[in-house]
Amino acid sequence: MTTVSNLIAALMVGGLALWAQWARKSRAAEISLWVLILALSFLTLLVGVLLVVTSVSGAAASIVPGRLIRLETIGMLVAGVAGLGLCVPPLLKILGRSRGGKWSEPPVFLALWLFVMVLFTNNLVGILGFEQVTSLGARSLGEGARLSPTTVLGTELPFVIVAVCGVGLGVRRNLRQTLARLGYGNLSLRGLAAAALFVVAALALSPVADRVFTLLQPELSRRVGHLSTSLFGTGGMSPSQAVLFALLLGVGAALGEETLFRGAVQPVLGIPLTSVLFASMHLEYGPSVILIYLFLISAGLGLLRRHFNTTTSFTAHAAYNTLSVLIPYFLGSP
Repeated sequence: MTTVSNLIAALMVGGLALWAQWARKSRAAEISLWVLILALSFLTLLVGVLLVVTSVSGAAASIVPGRLIRLETIGMLVAGVAGLGLCVPPLLKILGRSRGGKWSEPPVFLALWLFVMVLFTNNLVGILGFEQVTSLGARSLGEGARLSPTTVLGTELPFVIVAVCGVGLGVRRNLRQTLARLGYGNLSLRGLAAAALFVVAALALSPVADRVFTLLQPELSRRVGHLSTSLFGTGGMSPSQAVLFALLLGVGAALGEETLFRGAVQPVLGIPLTSVLFASMHLEYGPSVILIYLFLISAGLGLLRRHFNTTTSFTAHAAYNTLSVLIPYFLGSP
């Protein structure tokens, strides 16, 4: 069910992204996109207000913990207000009171709006409410079940759909132009060497990050460790099964995440904002210091994309994920 809902959400976002590309050359489409985003922002704010009323009345107290309600409420209110604020520059451009800049261009405007919506209404709520979310099972983090090929496909395929639609496949660009815009090209020897250096550095930094996590947040570290073992553990697998599982995680996750974050989003939002979004997507780590490590990983991949291409960052990401699974399996390290 989660896979189906992810695909439906991806198709909806992809449709908005294609609409935004069409709005670059159609004033009617630009105005209608602005009206829709304004309405959705207002609706988000209204939901936040209704959550305030619900919290005050205590109507949902027996269903959802108060802390989670408060986080959902704050997330909706902030996202709604920010979404309405983002609608101002395009409005001034539409009214002819401003020439408009980069931030009022329909695809960039939509990207910023989605960044705000996803960050505040889903990611930060899921991270800050990690304890309540996992205990309620309110979000499908997969606790108690190892990731399956279907789950990986259902998680990563939507990223690819959103990415290719976001850069205008079929509206603004053909397939070759789309791949070029996403940064896919030849992998040079220098790029391969840079990817290998990244993987070595990331793997060397990983146990340091884990150690800091354990020292600073021991209880959260235990819970996250249990969840991570459930999702990514290779216990009971044969060597061939472990290799296939590692490649599934490595190649599958890298393809979806690099295509979206480094390929489509980074040229618009830049490395810092892209890295914030990338780290916040990893709800399974909760409000932990590991998110800082993930931000640094994303920034490193972003530099590979900037100085080489997305093929290079994909290679590094896939190799890092694959080795992160195989090293503990074959060497017996935690």
